[in-house]
Amino acid sequence: MFLRTLPQASGTLQKTFTRGAAKGIKIETPLNDALPFKGIDAAKKPKKVALDAGKSYTWCSCGLSTSQPFCDGSHKLDGLTTCRPVRFQVEKSGEYQMCMCKQTDHRPLCDGKHKNVSPIPRDAPTQGLFNIAFSDNSPVYEGVAKKLGYRPKNGGFQW
Repeated sequence: MFLRTLPQASGTLQKTFTRGAAKGIKIETPLNDALPFKGIDAAKKPKKVALDAGKSYTWCSCGLSTSQPFCDGSHKLDGLTTCRPVRFQVEKSGEYQMCMCKQTDHRPLCDGKHKNVSPIPRDAPTQGLFNIAFSDNSPVYEGVAKKLGYRPKNGGFQW
């Protein structure tokens, strides 16, 4: 994202934010588009959506909306997110690949950033070294439990 200052006819300066602009898209809320925050991924791949020219749409940038890829106001809950929806229009009616991973630099269209998003779902059970090292049946856990004075009882450790 870049900050650019443009002189106006009135003699004042106007600050504008530029990001990798999506071709054929007119952003109606440029300040929301310029926010540096990225939402959580609603899906790992883009969603093809038919959009009509001249009609305003509101793209969910937080990833919490239940009507993806469009905003349903989920971001308004206190303390939930600092992301804001991006209102836009398309210049030409047709089908567009809408970003669902919320990491795009060409909001609201997909730019391929979903290829860098972890393929593991956020709600998947944690696996790997963390669970092996710190589960209650690992040697590390046993050693720590014994040093803290816990005794084996009923297949686990108790004080």
